[in-house]
Amino acid sequence: MIARIERAAPRKLVCLETYWSDRYPHAFRERSVRPFFEGLAAQLDPPLAIAHRFMDSPAQLAAYTKRREGLLWRDPEAFDTPVYYLSFHGSPGKIHTALAKVGPVALCRAFAGWGKGYDNLVYFGACSVLAGTKGERFAKAFLKSSGSRAMLGYTTDVNWMDSMLTDLLFLRRFYADADPWKNLRAIHESVLADFAPARSLGHTLYLR
Repeated sequence: MIARIERAAPRKLVCLETYWSDRYPHAFRERSVRPFFEGLAAQLDPPLAIAHRFMDSPAQLAAYTKRREGLLWRDPEAFDTPVYYLSFHGSPGKIHTALAKVGPVALCRAFAGWGKGYDNLVYFGACSVLAGTKGERFAKAFLKSSGSRAMLGYTTDVNWMDSMLTDLLFLRRFYADADPWKNLRAIHESVLADFAPARSLGHTLYLR
């Protein structure tokens, strides 16, 4: 009898996030998803290592993600990170930063070839990125270009807290699973089954 080899995901997460104060002039108020991920980190053993950066332009995105040249490729500690979480405003096939909109072509280019090095997924924590025909077309193009195992996101304009809880529930189960790449669909379906807001927000998984 041949034993099945389990492949737990490295306990690492990279989060790229926009400055959320772009719509209102609140220089002394900073909203961020980082504290939520730090709370998640404390629930895992070993804990989750988190790399967090604010970015607000396509050039900044490419500076982090461009294959072989970006910081996330040149940093050996970051290289095998399984989850890249993008926290932005959004619309079908696009993310919106405080300074610019980043469309499907730029997003596909930024993550081109990522899946050639190791298993990873890209998580769009943003409103409506996967909504409608544009969202579906973007998802298929993104997976083909990136080679990533999966991408996740939403088909509706999301409530901050409900979407954050959905994301944390998925990520908690992903990192705790002994073989998450084999069980991605089951993990996603368990989140939809157990948390009604995930269903109403259109939490969606695309697999390559």
